[in-house]
Amino acid sequence: MMKRIVTYDVKKGNDYQAFYDYVEECNGEAITESTYLLNSDLKQNGFEDKLRQVFNKGDNVAYISVNDKNVLFYKKINI
Repeated sequence: MMKRIVTYDVKKGNDYQAFYDYVEECNGEAITESTYLLNSDLKQNGFEDKLRQVFNKGDNVAYISVNDKNVLFYKKINI
């Protein structure tokens, strides 16, 4: 299980519900209004693909995690 922090800014008019459903699926918790801690079994590429599925074009999405060398990194996701 990997802990990841997702932060986002949803484009006006876009829907948050698919992301909120994913947060619930991952037993996630809110850190701030637009930042969540998620627990995921997905590897990095799978996690990024999932984020692309639950957000919409124009949304600004990034996440913080650690790599296989236990080094902290930040990555912006192109939606």
